[in-house]
Amino acid sequence: MMTPLITRLTGREAQRVSLGEILRQAAEKYANRPFVTRAETGETLTYAEFNQLTNQIAHGLTAIGVKPGDYVGIMLANGIPFLAASYAMKKIGCVEVSINNTMRGLPLTRMINLTGCKTLITAEQFFEPIQTILPDLTSLERLIVVDGLGAAQATFGELPVLSFDTILSKDNSEATRPVRDDETAVILFTSGTTGVSKGCAIPHRSSVRAAESMIEAFDLTEDDCVYSPYPLFHVGAAQYDVLPAMMVGGRAIIRDGFSLSNFWPEVCKYGATWFMALGSVQPLLWAQEPCPEETAHNMRFFWGTPLPVDYDAFEARFKLKVARGGGYGSTDAGSVALPMWDKPGAGKVLDRYEVAIVDEHDDILPQGAVGELVIRPNEPAIMASEYIGMPDRSLKAWRNLWFHSGDLARLDEDGDLHWVSRISERIRVKGEMVSGYEIEEGILTHPAIEDCAVIGVPDGRGEEEVKAFVTLKSESELTLSGLQAYCRPRMSRFMVPTQLEILDEMPRTPTGKPAKAELRKMQTPETD
Repeated sequence: MMTPLITRLTGREAQRVSLGEILRQAAEKYANRPFVTRAETGETLTYAEFNQLTNQIAHGLTAIGVKPGDYVGIMLANGIPFLAASYAMKKIGCVEVSINNTMRGLPLTRMINLTGCKTLITAEQFFEPIQTILPDLTSLERLIVVDGLGAAQATFGELPVLSFDTILSKDNSEATRPVRDDETAVILFTSGTTGVSKGCAIPHRSSVRAAESMIEAFDLTEDDCVYSPYPLFHVGAAQYDVLPAMMVGGRAIIRDGFSLSNFWPEVCKYGATWFMALGSVQPLLWAQEPCPEETAHNMRFFWGTPLPVDYDAFEARFKLKVARGGGYGSTDAGSVALPMWDKPGAGKVLDRYEVAIVDEHDDILPQGAVGELVIRPNEPAIMASEYIGMPDRSLKAWRNLWFHSGDLARLDEDGDLHWVSRISERIRVKGEMVSGYEIEEGILTHPAIEDCAVIGVPDGRGEEEVKAFVTLKSESELTLSGLQAYCRPRMSRFMVPTQLEILDEMPRTPTGKPAKAELRKMQTPETD
């Protein structure tokens, strides 16, 4: 197995290894090897070309006044501009604010304002949602647009707008500055355990350790190629796909969204060898009519969420290996437990973490008991350092010297970790973890709705759909299609309810909150 670049360094020297430095080292070692390819077009950059592009962006950002420690937002579709801008920031020590590009309304406003983001890199397809919230933005000072400069200038009026091309410096000399690996590299937003999305401040080292866990679990080498159709604003694509490929000198195929019809043809075309199969991907592939490409590929393994079809049958049909245990990790905690080849539902807890299963009083439960998973690090900077702008939420999550995951789990007789279920308000929709609270926040602005509660209900493919329970104001009417039409411009498409039930009265807990345990028993969705 190739030794990851980061493990060559120790002590004070290791503390200066940033993600930008890892790219610099990779470009030096693997200069003319292909690194990143955009699946839709075939556009490919070698390690040297990608490194030079990030240097140009880094010099350009510096020239317009971006300084180390500044927060710079990215709201783009997957593509080489997103990835290059991300690593340019890591080179000069500013902090990437990685914005979920499906967000709209209050959640999008909150993401930008919480970070005090002054500069936002975006594209024409996102002008409308940004323009809609512009009066509510408290820190934004300028936009950098990868396309549609004229449209941006017309849309945003007095807000300064720069073209991405104009900040590309002619200087492609190495721009990497010394940055400690305990400094924040990126703000990634997660639903967390309750309430609104939280911005996890992720240090450089946390990203590197997550990537190393992939290299260790699957013996990745420079001959490997990851196929990644997942958004770069999520930890999965950024830290479990692209970064481990970079650290071993492999290739990364990035795509703007999963396409069932293009999956096997592109896997064959680009010679992909591994894939993180999230959510409903496996059953969708299983249900698809057989095609020649599904066995004529170089794919050696899948890993990810539990497989809802027979493992042996899946492996036999598609001629690849599937990891039975998906491991455990989260945006806030990092990569805690390695995926396992032959132990379904389990993860091997890494030595750099300590984990426990606790009850509601934080008393540790015996082996085999189900309770909340709590986590703490055995080395610095391998977990999110805070929820940006939310000190109260940070303190609540890190109570009693443990990070509280909001997940139910158990430890078996071998000390391996088994995830059981969520105890939070998160709902998993097509690989996205969305906040029920934020969906409710948007729905409650509807003029016909008096009260609302949202839950996740099984979608039959191993994930969930969003179901809204509402009570209506006097003499009001509402249909599912009407609610969806109202929600689409106000929230991510993953947050838009697919089921609706109208109640005469909302069941409540003794504290007056909607009684979601009762609502989960009520499964008679309304459809048009």
